[in-house]
Amino acid sequence: PFNNAPPLPAMAEENSNKRIARNTILLYTRSLINLVIGLYTSRLTLDALGIADYGIYNVVGSLVALFGLFNGSLNTAISRFITYELGRNNNQRLNKVFSSSLSILFIFALVIFILGETVGLWAINYHMVFPVDRMNAVNWVYQISLMTFLVSLLNVAYTATLTAHENFRVLATVEILLTGIKVICVILLYYAPMDRLIYFAWYNFLLTLASSGFYALYCSRHYSSCRYRAILDKPFLKEMGAFYSGNLFGSIAWLLKGAGINVVINLFFGVLINAAQAVASQVSSGVTSLMGSFSSAMQPQITKSYAAGDYEHMWKLVFNGTRYSFFLLAVFMLPLCFNIDFILSLWLKEIPAYTNIFVILFLANVLAESYSTYLITVLLATDKTAFYQASVGTILLLNVPLSYLVFQWGGPPVSFLVVSIVLTIMALIMRLWLLKKMLRFSVLSFLKQVVLKTVSVSLLICLVNCTIYLLLPDMYGKRIIFLFSTSLLSILLTYLTGLNNQEKTLILQQLKKRITFLIS
Repeated sequence: PFNNAPPLPAMAEENSNKRIARNTILLYTRSLINLVIGLYTSRLTLDALGIADYGIYNVVGSLVALFGLFNGSLNTAISRFITYELGRNNNQRLNKVFSSSLSILFIFALVIFILGETVGLWAINYHMVFPVDRMNAVNWVYQISLMTFLVSLLNVAYTATLTAHENFRVLATVEILLTGIKVICVILLYYAPMDRLIYFAWYNFLLTLASSGFYALYCSRHYSSCRYRAILDKPFLKEMGAFYSGNLFGSIAWLLKGAGINVVINLFFGVLINAAQAVASQVSSGVTSLMGSFSSAMQPQITKSYAAGDYEHMWKLVFNGTRYSFFLLAVFMLPLCFNIDFILSLWLKEIPAYTNIFVILFLANVLAESYSTYLITVLLATDKTAFYQASVGTILLLNVPLSYLVFQWGGPPVSFLVVSIVLTIMALIMRLWLLKKMLRFSVLSFLKQVVLKTVSVSLLICLVNCTIYLLLPDMYGKRIIFLFSTSLLSILLTYLTGLNNQEKTLILQQLKKRITFLIS
């Protein structure tokens, strides 16, 4: 009932799967390297800046992000249209889409700059809670963060082009290089001849400027569609306007769900709890990037399959992708949660209050969100997004007011994460219902083949690890032994109970090839 076009030929599907696998390995490796180095960099940054300044930087960044209320929908729209036109092999229209997109980004950058230099400065100086003796540094960081944000905004059209062409090699290489340079810059933070907080903001801006310039130069030289012309294609603007307006509310909700809550925390608890939230968010973002490395490789294929009308292949990618993404997260996150206090003690010299529970709840929310990743890709590939964004956006938008009310009623700082997890599950239910109505999607099959399977495997891993912890005698090195045992058991139990025979055989074949290659 889903097919509007014949399924992919066996050879084409095999090539598609190989490309996804190759890109996944590349991106997963990138994300893992970035995660390890990023966590080490966070330790150095927190130590060099101190908890208060670290909290200041993150809350200022969140305020700047709020001026991009309209950007989330814009970024989604540009990525969707570039990928969609590439799937239709329409090179002439692809250039119009790119050029028009970049022109729109210039207009939005100007609007955000004006808002930032008026409303933003007013909020920073008269409504946010900062130490009085740090207001000069706060204003410097705000201005530099605003410039960084604008440069990143203008870079959207180029990164969307690289993603649509599945050129993840360039994206991965640049990000790994940037991560390595960040380590050097953070080490130099200890010897900065100026205010460390201002120096930290400047180096982030310069790295963003350098990477954005490289992406622009690379795309201009390698893709004819990226030869910018100062145009605003009317047919594209009409389609873009319809898609953008339909996604606007949802994008605002996503932004407020993240950056908005940081501002609310600042109003009730100050920069010290902002620092704990920032540390936990750093861990969450790093782990999420592992899922993103897999989803980034599959999402263009899902959109292209929809554009070509091959819904059978599309749903196959959605089901398998969701299951694989969850397991890739779980084998990393579950050992982390079981050993959170030990890992934090190894990672940070000074641990802000609430960091451990923040990390656990952040990661639980990431696991819940992983079920929606590919469902969102399908929904955005359609041209019927208005009701989807309005309904799901309304659910997500409740995060800030509900958290505010809970804090107002005396709730602890962790309350906002409990609210967030509940709303994430409600949003998933809404997406499943919408797909059933729009595309006759089998919700029952998704629940049985994906949700039930992944939850049962996760509960088994938790049960076995709890048993081992209780049985391990108190001895020197118990925490290290438990950390390694939870990691190995998570991988082993996922392989034995989470994969089918065909998937196990494929993994064994790939491992055999790698071992043979290394030996020879």
